[in-house]
Amino acid sequence: MRFNTMFAASMVALGLVLSVTTAVATAQAADVTEAQVAVARTAADHEAIAAAYDAEATAAEAKAADHESMSKAYAAAIGMKGGAPSMVSHCNRLVTQYRAAAKEYRALAAEHRAMAGTSGK
Repeated sequence: MRFNTMFAASMVALGLVLSVTTAVATAQAADVTEAQVAVARTAADHEAIAAAYDAEATAAEAKAADHESMSKAYAAAIGMKGGAPSMVSHCNRLVTQYRAAAKEYRALAAEHRAMAGTSGK
């Protein structure tokens, strides 16, 4: 019983640490706005957008890693009373979604870098 209580407390602490690091990573990611895309004409404009998409990709990759760690922790807890198999699937689903989003952001960044190469200064 004592082990289950300690394990549960550890899981809560891990969740808090991961949520704080994810919030910091997400806060560093700059959103690309419709207005920014609409007025992008120069190489510098497109490079700025590409950098913002790279930041979004990095944030999504960090969230995927966080959920991958949580999935493993939940999977380890399944053998104990109160284990949550639905949480393992939840985390695994988010890992897949965040990795797909990161891939899309990287592709958008590459497109804007290509546009920067063909834009005027």
